[in-house]
Amino acid sequence: MDIESLSVTQKEALSQLQALMDGGDQDVAIGVLQSAGWDVQRAAEIIFDHGTPAPAPVSRPPVEEFEIDDSEQGLLIPNGRGREFRPIPTSSSVTLARPLRAILSVLVFPLRILTSIIRFIFRVLHIPLPQFAPFTFSNLTFTYRQLPGMNRDGKAMDSKSVVERWVRALEEETGAVCVSRSGTTHKNVGTPVTNGHGLSSGTAAGVAGPSSLTSRPPRGVDGEADGETKLLPDFFLGSYEQFVRSCERDVRIGCVVLVSEEHDDVAEFKRSTLTDPTLVQAIQENDILVWGGDIRDREAWSASQKLQATTYPFVAFIALQARRGTASSTSPVPTLTILSRHQGPAIPSTSAPTAAQSLVTHLNEHLLPRVTPFLARVRTQAAEREHERALRAEQDRAFEETRRRDKERVERRLEEEKRSQVEQRLREEAEQRERAERERAEERRRAYQARRMEWRRYARKALVLREPRPGETGRGKTLRVGLRMPDGRRAVRFFGEGDPLTALYAYVDSLFIPLEFAQDKDPFTAPAGVLPGEAGLVEEVESSRKSKDEWWGFKLVLAYPRKEIVWEPAKRLGDVEALKGGGQVVVEMVSDVGVVNGKGKRVQNAENGVDSDGYATEESE
Repeated sequence: MDIESLSVTQKEALSQLQALMDGGDQDVAIGVLQSAGWDVQRAAEIIFDHGTPAPAPVSRPPVEEFEIDDSEQGLLIPNGRGREFRPIPTSSSVTLARPLRAILSVLVFPLRILTSIIRFIFRVLHIPLPQFAPFTFSNLTFTYRQLPGMNRDGKAMDSKSVVERWVRALEEETGAVCVSRSGTTHKNVGTPVTNGHGLSSGTAAGVAGPSSLTSRPPRGVDGEADGETKLLPDFFLGSYEQFVRSCERDVRIGCVVLVSEEHDDVAEFKRSTLTDPTLVQAIQENDILVWGGDIRDREAWSASQKLQATTYPFVAFIALQARRGTASSTSPVPTLTILSRHQGPAIPSTSAPTAAQSLVTHLNEHLLPRVTPFLARVRTQAAEREHERALRAEQDRAFEETRRRDKERVERRLEEEKRSQVEQRLREEAEQRERAERERAEERRRAYQARRMEWRRYARKALVLREPRPGETGRGKTLRVGLRMPDGRRAVRFFGEGDPLTALYAYVDSLFIPLEFAQDKDPFTAPAGVLPGEAGLVEEVESSRKSKDEWWGFKLVLAYPRKEIVWEPAKRLGDVEALKGGGQVVVEMVSDVGVVNGKGKRVQNAENGVDSDGYATEESE
């Protein structure tokens, strides 16, 4: 097809595609463009993907737009037209790319063999590989195994691997090494964080992943180790999008380096500009994040479209800047802005757009004085916001801790109150039970005392015999018994030897009857439920579940020698050895709650030695 018959737009598309193909056959490029509807991006995908075009997306994400501030750069080439290409799906690309790939492989095979031999010789001699434009050795490597962005298996490489491959090739070509792997220390203001595998990945190292590059000593052109190490900047290992986000997140200046192997100026730019010690030191000292690539790779091609690069080598500086057209009274959100663009040759070294001296002068005299104060202010504001967030978080934690302690205090107080209420209720219940038990005991005691008083009065009437008259012989010999009561009273009573011992006990028991109970009003009958006389008394003692001494409430003891007179039913006084001929008897109280004295007062336990009237018993004495 005649090139003169093409329109201006078609000629421009053909020129762009040939640039991507490092030259290549013109007719083949025209055929691919025709199959892709003259869409350069689609045609490049057909060639790079080997006949497997990417599926046409339903909706294309918007192209990243930067607000360009190029007031300080006078060498920019104006570009009136945008370079955003629309994908056009095609069905004939697959059938066209396969025979094209086979034809190119056959044509290039002899040249590939020659290229490999030449490269081997140059590598053994440690001589940098020369470039002859427009024909370069890289033109001979357009094969299936070595396409840009592809690995040896023909699969697409990830963005990080593509950048690593490019940096590795850059080190081989320049004989330099990245700063982070060189072991050289710079007295810089900020040192970038390295990924530990040879290249710096900035703050996005965790995103981009570790590098697979290994450290090796740099060598000069003559193959021997140089006395002075040649250095390259630390390149960000990751995609262009990750690089941009890192610059925005960390408030750092970013430097984008784009090259194209078809341009004559690229080799000199790599050897002189990228390895210039002054430029490398300026980048290191000002903590500038650097990303680079070859536009034959997709990521670099996409970056060139977004940065509107037209000539190579290309260097652009980007950073956060205030939005234009916003009120000065407000605090506008900064946006990522292209600060300057530099494209073109690197020679002469004093005035060329991409010469190291021009870039360093631009950084020190124009870009840094203009951008650094704003970035410092942004960092300060970010630090203040972070400090405020930390303060709020600390206040929230303190408030939460106070609320938690207050809650625990309230819960503890409620628990204590609940426990106190339970204890109080248990105490009240215990007191109620104890009070009820005392009342029942008191009721039983009063009932027992009442019945016991009935027996005393009945015994005084029925069981206490009258004293024998002088000369009376029917009751046997008369015995004189002297009694000493616990309260100190003394009594004398005469009994006959034939009188029962119960009569003596009943007489002593009658002495405890209060004076208000007159003897003439004593009952003639025994209390209800028992037999009359001594038989009823025995039955009452047995039914009371008390011992004989406890039931009577006292004991009778011979004063000297001390000998107890034990009560036995149906026993006569004459049969008691201690009372033969009479005697002095002491009345001792026995512990019994129901015993009252003759004055109607309760009698204390005789074991304590003191009765309720305050009189000491004979035993206590």
